[in-house]
Amino acid sequence: VPPGLQSTVDTAVQKGNNMGISKEDWLDTLEWLEEELRKEVDDPRARLPVDRKGAKLLYTINPREAMFFPLSISAVGKIFYAAQTEWTFSSENFDVTNYGLYSGDDEASRIMSGRLVKAMQELGCQELILAECGHGFNSNRWEAPEWLSRKYGFPVKSILQIIALYIQEGRITLDPKKNNKLVTLHDPCNLVRFGGIVEEQRYILRHAVEHFVEMYPNREKNYCCGGGGGQLAMTQFSQRRIEAGNVKADQIKKTGAKVVATPCHNCIDQLMELNKHYKLGIEIKTVAEIAADALVLDKKG
Repeated sequence: VPPGLQSTVDTAVQKGNNMGISKEDWLDTLEWLEEELRKEVDDPRARLPVDRKGAKLLYTINPREAMFFPLSISAVGKIFYAAQTEWTFSSENFDVTNYGLYSGDDEASRIMSGRLVKAMQELGCQELILAECGHGFNSNRWEAPEWLSRKYGFPVKSILQIIALYIQEGRITLDPKKNNKLVTLHDPCNLVRFGGIVEEQRYILRHAVEHFVEMYPNREKNYCCGGGGGQLAMTQFSQRRIEAGNVKADQIKKTGAKVVATPCHNCIDQLMELNKHYKLGIEIKTVAEIAADALVLDKKG
């Protein structure tokens, strides 16, 4: 196993998440994000709940969100707030990623996915909701029952499925005029080809933006961003990633889009590098961030 990839697996097994974030730092992050959320929605009762027993949904994140992309966390918190969802984070078992999928270490994979099952059982939640992370969804939705040698006793869903459902049920209202730039969508390999989450993100974007254009090809036929297979954890493949990403850069250019939405933080990291190297002049956002920007909030009584 390449050292960079093995290091990521080791950190996750030993520290509880792949960025080695301590429980104290995680809770501190949620505290200040909660303060910002309350200001944004103008409601002192808005919360980013932690260890809330009996909550319907347990929401898990890619630890890169806490370290580098906190707006991704805030966006989902804002959507849950608008939908009046009963949900929670775990203070200890919050990592949706599982790099054992890439290293082929089934025992490490079992440990990592097993932590989410443990959190579900300890908190008594009904559904496990996975953040916008391609391999995290594939790992925990499809592969984990094999690693754990048992079926889940609860549904496992992508946050995209939840947001799409909220739109369908009228639990949240979106104003596409709030997102008036031309938006295109990159399909993460693990989420779409291997995971089966294909139309939910499109449904959300069609309700959240004024102008949406598809890449070609798209859906299961879309091109990899060039950062797949765990390569982002392996510095020796940096140049190879950028060169391979030329195909994706050209695909983005042909759409004329100013914003690229992608429901995967590995893809976001790769696209950010492609944006800089190929001078694409684009913004890169998660689908939840775009949906949160379009939210129409009712004043709570």
